[in-house]
Amino acid sequence: MSILVYSSAKGNPVTDSRRVAQAFGKTHKAVLRALSNLYCDAEFSRLNFAPITYLDQRKRQQRAVVMTRSGFTFLAMGFTGHKAAEFKQGYIAQFERMEAQLQAPQREATPLTDFTRPDVQVQRVKATASRLLRLNNDPNDIMNHHRGVMKYLTARTPSQYVRDAVARGLRVRALSGRQVLRRLEPAKAAAAAFMDEQVERGRTLEQLAAAGIPQALPAAFAAMLRAGITPAELPPA
Repeated sequence: MSILVYSSAKGNPVTDSRRVAQAFGKTHKAVLRALSNLYCDAEFSRLNFAPITYLDQRKRQQRAVVMTRSGFTFLAMGFTGHKAAEFKQGYIAQFERMEAQLQAPQREATPLTDFTRPDVQVQRVKATASRLLRLNNDPNDIMNHHRGVMKYLTARTPSQYVRDAVARGLRVRALSGRQVLRRLEPAKAAAAAFMDEQVERGRTLEQLAAAGIPQALPAAFAAMLRAGITPAELPPA
């Protein structure tokens, strides 16, 4: 099971109808239909379900639903069978782990300019990997995260990015996609580290993309680097 529970903008653990469809092997339309057929009162619905929109692969706006742990539990009661029971247990366990992580003391956020430092970028990669393993104990989640970050920032997978660099005559064959990104596009590497930290704090890459982070933040870091601004030169906050 991939990571299906994430932090809402208010810092609460939630999931959504698209992730429920993925986890239970259902079409998204089927999950939306099941949600529309729930017989719960208006107050429960208001507290535990919220409509959202997203862009599909053809850039069309589509409907989805965000739900709390209680909302998911209410919905999942209608999913039966041995396989469904396994997924319910895994889902609820993820809610519990996410709740524990969000309630735990949070370290201070990294100052924005520090993301331009390679050592900080490596630290954020390691911290995010650790957090993903704690949440779901599946190394594939780490690979999917790195693939997603690279796709949002470069429109290529890590392996494609490395192959393109090699084709340009650069000696980077033994390096990872992130290592090559640090060498060739330091502003995007800084943005990648920022995205790592946000995922470490419970956000999803989809949330960051919807906010325009992959498009806007590299330009901001590029401006800092062009101006020669380094973390040590900035006054304390």
